[in-house]
Amino acid sequence: MPIKPTLVTTRKQFPTLPATNSAVHPGSRRALSVFALSALAAAITGACQSALAQSVAERVEEVTVYATRLPRSIEDIAGTVTLVTAENLERQIANDLDDVVRFQPGVSLETAARGGNQGFSIRGIGGNRVLTVIDGVRGNDIYAAGPSSYGKDSFELDTLKTVEIIRGPASVLYGADAMGGAVILTSKTARDFVAAENGQYLGLSTSAADADAQYKAGVTAAWQQGDVGLLAQLTHRQFAEQEVNGPGSLNPQDGESDSVLLKGFWDLAPDQQLSLSAEQYQDQNQIDVRSDLSDSVFDSQGRDATERRRLGLEYTLDTDAVLLDSLQLVVNYQSTYALQNTLQERISFSFIDPRDRSSFGGARAIRDTDFEFNQTTQAVNLNLRKTLDGDRFNHALAYGLNYDETETERPRNRCEEDLSSSATTCAISAYPFAPPEVFPNKTFPDSNTTRLGVYLQDEITLAGTGLTLIPGVRYDRYELDPRPDALLDGTGDIENFSRFRVTPVAEDEASLSLGALYDFNDSYTLFAQYAEGYRPPNFDEANQAFVNLGFGYATVPNPELQPESSRGLEAGIRASFANAFVSVAVYHNRYRDFIESSFVGLQDGIQLFQDRNVGEVTIRGIEANANVYLNEQWQLHGSLAYSRGDNEVSNTPIDRIDPLTTVLGLSYDRPNDQWGGELLLTLVAEKDRVSAPDIATADAYSVVDAVGYFSPADSATLRFGVFNLFDEEYALWGNLQGLPVSNTVQLANARQPGTNFRLGLNIEF
Repeated sequence: MPIKPTLVTTRKQFPTLPATNSAVHPGSRRALSVFALSALAAAITGACQSALAQSVAERVEEVTVYATRLPRSIEDIAGTVTLVTAENLERQIANDLDDVVRFQPGVSLETAARGGNQGFSIRGIGGNRVLTVIDGVRGNDIYAAGPSSYGKDSFELDTLKTVEIIRGPASVLYGADAMGGAVILTSKTARDFVAAENGQYLGLSTSAADADAQYKAGVTAAWQQGDVGLLAQLTHRQFAEQEVNGPGSLNPQDGESDSVLLKGFWDLAPDQQLSLSAEQYQDQNQIDVRSDLSDSVFDSQGRDATERRRLGLEYTLDTDAVLLDSLQLVVNYQSTYALQNTLQERISFSFIDPRDRSSFGGARAIRDTDFEFNQTTQAVNLNLRKTLDGDRFNHALAYGLNYDETETERPRNRCEEDLSSSATTCAISAYPFAPPEVFPNKTFPDSNTTRLGVYLQDEITLAGTGLTLIPGVRYDRYELDPRPDALLDGTGDIENFSRFRVTPVAEDEASLSLGALYDFNDSYTLFAQYAEGYRPPNFDEANQAFVNLGFGYATVPNPELQPESSRGLEAGIRASFANAFVSVAVYHNRYRDFIESSFVGLQDGIQLFQDRNVGEVTIRGIEANANVYLNEQWQLHGSLAYSRGDNEVSNTPIDRIDPLTTVLGLSYDRPNDQWGGELLLTLVAEKDRVSAPDIATADAYSVVDAVGYFSPADSATLRFGVFNLFDEEYALWGNLQGLPVSNTVQLANARQPGTNFRLGLNIEF
């Protein structure tokens, strides 16, 4: 049987709840939306009726999450937190971050060609406005550079124990960049595999998926002897480009990744533990970049590589001191290095001789381009807890401080070699006699970012009333120290635009939150929350300094840039019965001072662009989910998310808002988990509310997926999945949003695979 990660639990764990998608395939529109709502309503009604009937099926455990800095069940949180466990990912034969949110309405991933996954989008807010944390350290930033952006792909799913998704502003507990939400990743430990105090575990896992010709092989070894435990986990993957259902096709790829996770713990005393972790993830991808080909580009080959390394030390203490009951000190060092190399055979205009008219048509040349994006982070987190019990009030305090320092750099180099003369140059002209771009260079200065945050949250339970109030406050200090050098503006072009200069950024911010829970009785709970978030300008938004004289534009720094901010309201009701759970929430989030690139005028014939605080965005919506344990073998669950977003300044819709999405699932598990399976139906309504008439829309679609498992012995489990069972042509809205209607090639390439299969095998020794 597969190993199920050990969690602090009290009743039965919910399955993964559904995800956000979207369409380009014609289909029923209004009827689908009505059916989606009706189907979920039926699931909720069924939940209540089953509970009232006192069915023999019972939820025997309920997973605890730590997103609120305190161990709480999902039912006891004033906001909305979604939990995805290792068991969920195993059941789905998950391969990458896309699969984490496959069945999570309201949460999606954005992508960017060679840039891969561009991070999570939560309730219509994504990019660097959503914070990702792995074992206490923030993930690398996303750097937007068009199709060659740098994203958040450097995580191996096999190492993850849980993924907790905080929906809505979370800056009070997690600081800057959590203004739209946060995704908390926690890796596995030896105790997730060795249940007893003494023992060992060895497991092999392998899987294959035909949609991207992916093959995975992994080995996990765990050992525990009394107070000491060790875990070693190695995973290797090979993959190709993803198939496209329809006329489109992606650039051919040949990639591989390797992940190593080493973790050890030592129980220094019954109330103290020391843990050490070392993690390395690296991938390489060879790409035949056919999308680059043109009359002047004859061949284009890409070689992309990413490496993330992390060292972590954690000390925990349980005590009965005056100021604390428990202490957690986490120290992390993390480095991420990303390279995109492109080798092209093409026509070059960098070797033109004004005295030789025959050279005006350009020369056949080899162009070698290296673009990097590198970050190194050192982080210290001190998290404390204290419980105070009184006659009228009980307090559960969570407080502490977080400090991290990040170094960011963006070196760029490009050189060309004339194939006829072997002459080389790194001063590249885009067309005959164009002013050259001189390499190497940088688009923003090397920057050092420091963040210091101090937070306090108190869960105040009023005895005998069923009411819990949860106020929270955080103070953050943010400093950005740019270090310009000759490579930032080696030609002096930016200096010519004298109104703009690279400057440090220093910001102080206080964030507030207030949550409330009211228990009517053992079954029904009302919840509400007000939460603030903010995000200061990062390394490139404040100080991007780049000139392309050949194409007549420049991006200039903005020393007056202000932080973005958010304020969110959420309220809902949860019903929890012996065999069912229902939750419905509505939310209204307002975002101010969005940082966006804007045209700011002309100077000397050059178009100037600058990141500025523009726009005010409002996003509101509803989310609902229901689980019903029909009996000990059958379970029904459903989930729905609907959002509507508007730019209040331009009075236009927000394009990144996902369409109405519903996922319904029916699962069956034989006693002792000998075999079982799940049938999932994803319904996505049409998306026709966009910001401009020339922006692509999407029609409604439905997708049916089926997964199952069979355990011929306690030590072996075979898993299988059939996805897009009826070969629907569709695209996730995250891959379509913002594309012009006229770009038929990209619209066709955005479609997901047709019917595809996955197979996995886990063996334990």
